[in-house]
Amino acid sequence: MINKFSVIIPSYNEGEWLKKTVLGVLENTDYPDFEIIVVADGCTDDSLDFLQKGIPNVLLVELEESVGAAKARNMGAKVATGDALVFIDSHMVPSQTDWLQELTVQLEDKKIGAATLKIPYLEEPDRVAFIYTLGDFALEPTWISPLNKAKIHNVPVIPGACFAMRKELFVSTGGFDEGLHKWGREDLEYSLRLWRLGYDLSMSTKSGIAHSWERKRTFEISWDEVDYNILRISLTLLSDSWQKKVKDCLQKVRSANVIKFYRELENDQKFLSRKRDLEQKFKRSFAEWEKTFSAMLPVLRKK
Repeated sequence: MINKFSVIIPSYNEGEWLKKTVLGVLENTDYPDFEIIVVADGCTDDSLDFLQKGIPNVLLVELEESVGAAKARNMGAKVATGDALVFIDSHMVPSQTDWLQELTVQLEDKKIGAATLKIPYLEEPDRVAFIYTLGDFALEPTWISPLNKAKIHNVPVIPGACFAMRKELFVSTGGFDEGLHKWGREDLEYSLRLWRLGYDLSMSTKSGIAHSWERKRTFEISWDEVDYNILRISLTLLSDSWQKKVKDCLQKVRSANVIKFYRELENDQKFLSRKRDLEQKFKRSFAEWEKTFSAMLPVLRKK
């Protein structure tokens, strides 16, 4: 049974959006027991000012320098006191007050490793993102509509924008992969890892948490970082045939990165040890994942 949620919000220079998110959660959540943990990821703006005098049930964790989403989320989880964790972006507001209850419904099924909700656009409430999936062999994320009218769906990937887990499972599976570079695809890595470890992923259409899709990004995305993460995920979690397709896809646009990062990963003993350890723990193959979610994978329809 889940008694308490820890809502973990990593944030980097989000300005007024962080305040909107924290107050939005406090004002639009009717779960009986929850805390909010803001992980300030090396913030240099004034976005934390409203927290300096303290807000009940809100804990601020300040990092001296920016470490990226994966490490920031893990830092928040370390101080969390809830039975369950939910990671949300710092530019989101719950659409319904029962959003944590709807995550609880999913997580109380022990087969579910991670759960999410529908994600409406804050700027256009009638426009909704549902199933998070893969658009191409660069592992680019995309969204599709549900294939049926069920309230809860098994899905291929859980988005970092709303990623909920039981804390004990988060701890036992090691949390987000801190070997990834700063930005890019950390939610995909954890989703695939959980699925291959034997846990399902789910999404509810009954409740939602709205996301600002039009706000200006507060950090630069480096293709070096993203390409490294894509190749690390490919070599750890994908089948041989998908690894080749991913490699071929990246070689068409940034071949130097493929050569550089393959060499780096092939000589990284810590990475290779982790890969061997995971392979011994996996209960399902990537081929099973592909077969299970084939109808939800636009990447398979790309030529």
